[in-house]
Amino acid sequence: MRVSTSQTQDVAINAMLEQQEKLSKVQKQIATGKRIFKPSEDPIGAARVVDLKNILDTNGQYQKNIDAARARLTVEESIMGNVTDILQRVRELAITANNASQTNETRSFIAEEVDQLLEEILDMANSTDGSGDYLFSGSKTNFRPFVNNENGEYEYQGDDTQRNLQIGPKRTIATSDSGNFVFRAIKDGNTEFTALENKTNTGSAIIDPGSVTGRYDGGTYAIIFDKKESIDPNEPITYKVMNANNEEVIPAGTVYVEGANIEFNGVRVFIEGEPDANDFFVIRPSENQDIFTTIKNFVETLEIPRGDPKQNADLHNEINRTILGIDNALGRVLEIRSNTGARLRALDAQESINEDYNLQIKEILSGIEDLDYAKAVSELNLKLTGLQASQKAFTRVQGISMFDYI
Repeated sequence: MRVSTSQTQDVAINAMLEQQEKLSKVQKQIATGKRIFKPSEDPIGAARVVDLKNILDTNGQYQKNIDAARARLTVEESIMGNVTDILQRVRELAITANNASQTNETRSFIAEEVDQLLEEILDMANSTDGSGDYLFSGSKTNFRPFVNNENGEYEYQGDDTQRNLQIGPKRTIATSDSGNFVFRAIKDGNTEFTALENKTNTGSAIIDPGSVTGRYDGGTYAIIFDKKESIDPNEPITYKVMNANNEEVIPAGTVYVEGANIEFNGVRVFIEGEPDANDFFVIRPSENQDIFTTIKNFVETLEIPRGDPKQNADLHNEINRTILGIDNALGRVLEIRSNTGARLRALDAQESINEDYNLQIKEILSGIEDLDYAKAVSELNLKLTGLQASQKAFTRVQGISMFDYI
């Protein structure tokens, strides 16, 4: 077989280039600190690297979701704090207005302040987050949740959706509460039943909001004061209790004792003052009433001039219901604040879990793709020696010619 000079040089050059390529690869690994540059170099390792980086990207999104959720919940918690302060102030004013020493004029001054507080709490209910989305409109984030329509009623334009964000592989968290739940779905009365006076009562009787004893059956009842049979001023006032089927629950002729408990079917109330014949009070199941209507009704109550005992009794009955409604609203707001605080703590805990998981993934990823520098430096020296040998061999081969042997 003939071996030409050019063939010999080609072989020597190719050997030298191969050594240069190997050396270049090791140099690149040392410069970048990475072991794998192409999937073909380590198919299994390269596939694992892709999977691990996808996990890190997903966890990165979870962390962004946590930041977004924390921002929204922090704003909501702050708003609930402001709403609490407003409701507590309204309650203080209700207690002040319920004092017999107040006059029509002083109650009108209280009404002006309460009206301003009503505007403030309505503004709180229509708050937005840092992105301009309404906090309490459910999924309808572009719609103002509460509007006061032409009839003076407070309409809710949102929905009951609770927005959620995923903050971990198997965990989501609510980042909002619907305005319907926070401000509207609040029971009146004692949350079980409400005691209402008949607007045509002529006596000075005031009914207590009442409490449940045993099990209230959810029925509607009327406490009716009977007609007097004579004009004897010492004749006792009597009453009866009727149900919705016009059946006696407490028989007619039962003697009324001011301040004494009246108990039936899980209901316990007492009445103070002197009712007139045919005056009556209604006990009905509690219904939902929004915070705004409760406060608005209070303002209207304060604006009505009062003078005689009957009008003063109406005032006290109405303010007693207002105080109870404010207490129920405060309970709901405190419940929301507690839930919001719990969710913020959950975000902190999940953030710590995600960070620890990220650290573990990065350690695994490092073990797969990061370079062993001690081994790489040793290999670099080996490749450099191989290149130098190839270069010397090429120099020797390049100087050989057949004419040297003729």
